[in-house]
Amino acid sequence: MLQTVRNEVAERPSVGDGVMESEATLRIEKLKDALLKLRSTVTIDRARIETRILKENAGEPMVTRRAKAFAAIVREMPIDIDPDQLLVGYVDSGPYPAHVYPANAPMLAGSSRLNDEEKRELAEEIIPIWQEQGLMQPVGHYGHNIHNFEKVLSKGFLGIKEEAEAGLAELDLTEPEDLKKAAFLGGVVTSMEAAAEIGERFAALAREMAEEEKDATRKADLLKIAEVCERVPANPARTLHEALQACVFVRMLVMWEIAYDMGFCLGRMDQYLYPLFEGDMREGRSTREQAQELLDCYTLKVGHAGASASMAVGGVRPDGNDATNDLSYMFIEAIMHTRLAGPNFAVLVHSKSPDQFLIKACQLCSLGGGHPQFLNYDVMIAQALARGTTGGPSVTLRDARTAANVGCLELVIPGKDSGYLYFTHYSNHALALELVMTNGVRRSDGRQVGLQTGDSRQFTSFEEVQQAYHQQLAEMRRRIQIAGTQREQKLIELYPTLFESALIDDCIEKGMCREDGGAHYNFNVGITQLGTTDAADSLTAIKRLVFDDGAINMGQLCDALDSNFEGHDSIHRMCLEAPKFGNDDDYADEQEAWVLHEWVSEFSKMKNMRGGYCSPGGSSMSMYVPEGKVLGALPSGRLAGQPLADANSPSQGQALEGPTAILKSMGKADNTEILGGTPLNIRIMPGAFKDQEGVKRMADLVRVFVDQKIFHLQINVVSSDTLKEAQREPEKHGGLAVKVAGYNAFFTQLDKELQDTIIARTEHGL
Repeated sequence: MLQTVRNEVAERPSVGDGVMESEATLRIEKLKDALLKLRSTVTIDRARIETRILKENAGEPMVTRRAKAFAAIVREMPIDIDPDQLLVGYVDSGPYPAHVYPANAPMLAGSSRLNDEEKRELAEEIIPIWQEQGLMQPVGHYGHNIHNFEKVLSKGFLGIKEEAEAGLAELDLTEPEDLKKAAFLGGVVTSMEAAAEIGERFAALAREMAEEEKDATRKADLLKIAEVCERVPANPARTLHEALQACVFVRMLVMWEIAYDMGFCLGRMDQYLYPLFEGDMREGRSTREQAQELLDCYTLKVGHAGASASMAVGGVRPDGNDATNDLSYMFIEAIMHTRLAGPNFAVLVHSKSPDQFLIKACQLCSLGGGHPQFLNYDVMIAQALARGTTGGPSVTLRDARTAANVGCLELVIPGKDSGYLYFTHYSNHALALELVMTNGVRRSDGRQVGLQTGDSRQFTSFEEVQQAYHQQLAEMRRRIQIAGTQREQKLIELYPTLFESALIDDCIEKGMCREDGGAHYNFNVGITQLGTTDAADSLTAIKRLVFDDGAINMGQLCDALDSNFEGHDSIHRMCLEAPKFGNDDDYADEQEAWVLHEWVSEFSKMKNMRGGYCSPGGSSMSMYVPEGKVLGALPSGRLAGQPLADANSPSQGQALEGPTAILKSMGKADNTEILGGTPLNIRIMPGAFKDQEGVKRMADLVRVFVDQKIFHLQINVVSSDTLKEAQREPEKHGGLAVKVAGYNAFFTQLDKELQDTIIARTEHGL
């Protein structure tokens, strides 16, 4: 059973202050310290191997060439084993790499992180071949997927290889379609055969290192690593240690295959790992303390990847009842022990979540560092079910109850969803509103980037403003759709996946890679939004000041905007004082809900080449800063060039009624119809957690979040003083992690403009 949580939380919570069940072991502290000292590297190991194989096999089908390239990468990539770690494997030859691939090669060709010989090789031997073969395209996989980890753990790679071989044996090669399937399935066999060997490579290295190791404890560690790697990933996992190692290998190999990654994720690990953990405990193969250290090791192993590795705990079982188990709590404990920017850790809460689980999650929140993000599983299930109404196969209730987050927060059906093959573009709602006011002309450069929807000075009703906004948004969608289809076509031609596709249901059965439509579900296109709150607050100001109160007319407002409010102080003041989203004010919140609905309704029309429809949603990441730079003044009172509101949060300094009012405002939007989810940021003062009552009030706030049927909530618990001190003395705050907009990052590694927007967020109490 879990230990009882102690009843007091220190004024500045830290390790052992009534928050954690246990102290991190010395091993974990050493590994964490080592990771914090790492700096990003650039390597061409993968590019070198891939380029050679693609050149040697020119003329063969791309799926065959990609399979052979992957097999060579698996067999030839340099490998190493970290001191102290119990789990092995990195996405490159080191723990913090940046792969070189065609889209980023021009930028990295002169990087100081490459030596002179590597720069020469890249410029003279690798890039010319990529150009010759037409690979220098601005495309690449966007990731945002969860693979079938349960299948890997139950069958092993050799079992999946046998599945592909059985499919091959059933084909009639006189049939053109079957001949095409044969190339794919043959590639899967090639890929899985090589992937099954990766464990043996690490096992051999571990045994070699053990022979030289003088420390008896580390020697035993290395021999255990060898024993585990001789078993997995080739064969089914039998223990928690084997399962975690197999999971490391899956993620590593997926990223060895793909040219670009932004979110190959881990899913609900407490669910698919629990049978192995429970078996270890029942059979006495391990202790709870040993299992916790393994989870800590795994968290560190993926934690350096930040937002590109998401995991979740909690949620419900297939029967709809609460799914919380011992591992749910132990993973929260692992995040407490490690406290890096990653992994992007989500707690799936719902109407039946136990109080103890919420308290544990809120204790983690009280530590700062941006963990966890709260996702409303009731809404997530509803979103998954609603996807079936847009086209493609309907999501079953059972599948909906397995949904999990990827990347920042977007949902997929693990093991069945193709994920985000590519990312098209952000839909900037603040830009759409600006184009309404300027007849389609962007103020920053005078370019006609939108439709000519009429001279806004002549509008005589608010409905005309809304109609023009709808037209600008529709044109934005049309252009994004065209660019996205062109990009997807190139992706299908150049970057089919074999290893990854084999880990997604129906690809082997259909004999098709995920890029070609092989996955069971093909919904996501990758459309997210920003500037929503800015557009909504601007519409609110127009409605109030021009059409309801008649305080000013459209011509006066346009004059003020054209001059960035210079010489129009009274109008600027009125715009700033108009109602704002985030204060539980129906007048303002109505426009936020309307803008979100317009976005979802329009962009849900988009269809991808795999027969699936768009599921609008996702994080604005840090783009609210650069996208704000190219926009002029807005009717909300925001000045030209200023950052937009982050994600779906209230505008900076405008949420004046506290966090409950923010939740009530967001609850007025139809969060279920936002099929990909949208983020909401709140900042809480650390002093709110000076005692256990603060944690309990935080848990009550999470209950409000669930009741309001909001999808996402992320909380920064850090003071402005601490953030400003980190700006002045970054060397003293290297481990300070914060939530940006859907993802975590080390504060001192952000540029100053982005840092300033985080400092400017309103600090709330509880």
